Amino acid sequence: APLMLVHPALSDAYEPIIAQLVAGLTPDNGSPPGVCAVDALSPSAGSDAPRQVVAVGEHAYAAARQAFPRAQVQPILVRTLPATAPQGLSRFVAPALVIAELRALSPASETLVFVHRRTVPERLIQQAREAAQAQGLGWETITVGDLREAALAIERIRQAATPTRAVWVHRDVLSLNPDILIPPLVRRSWEVGFPVISDDADSVERGLLFGLTPDYRALGRAVAVWLHPDHPPGLTDIQWVQRVFNRRTARAIGLVPHPAEETHFDVIFD
Repeated sequence: APLMLVHPALSDAYEPIIAQLVAGLTPDNGSPPGVCAVDALSPSAGSDAPRQVVAVGEHAYAAARQAFPRAQVQPILVRTLPATAPQGLSRFVAPALVIAELRALSPASETLVFVHRRTVPERLIQQAREAAQAQGLGWETITVGDLREAALAIERIRQAATPTRAVWVHRDVLSLNPDILIPPLVRRSWEVGFPVISDDADSVERGLLFGLTPDYRALGRAVAVWLHPDHPPGLTDIQWVQRVFNRRTARAIGLVPHPAEETHFDVIFD
């Protein structure tokens, strides 16, 4: 196909993400892109080679460039922009979107504690800090590398908890072991009355206040526009999101959003 989506080998749980990306990349009344996992990728030349490739992740980007040296290869869902790529899409939601949502739901919050993995790029931490400060929030960070450090961070948050200290547990931290990390965090949140937010629907369903997760179909449509050569260079954070909200937790911590404020949430757990 003229357009191909190349992705890493994934478990069954991630197949819906690829399906949504393909749906977004498919033009109205047009043919879907070709789809290939990295481990099944083979070089093509001449008329068999795709003209444009969307590569999911750094490894797929490198493999696609090697397999199709004449194709335009667009990296998406990457931590940092590869040196050879003029533009790409980050794997992280734009911090300003998350913090604006927090400020709207919890105007009494005075400080934001940002818990993140060491692999998070410094540019994203800087953007989150600037967004928090622009919203009038104090700023603290806790960096973790493994499950032990994440558990210690949760305990530190529990001990320092106050109703005005909001917590953002950034992507990939809770996935270290959600069964160990989420329950004590939710219990303390309910006891003291402070918001805890994250970046995935599962943690919100289990008791965190809200999360902004990528809308992969909309993301695919955006990437299709990016394939135009006039798109500006650089790495763009995810702007196309689904908003997930836990109404039961909101009541437990004393937040009662106006019904109009709930209408823009895509998923509400109660």
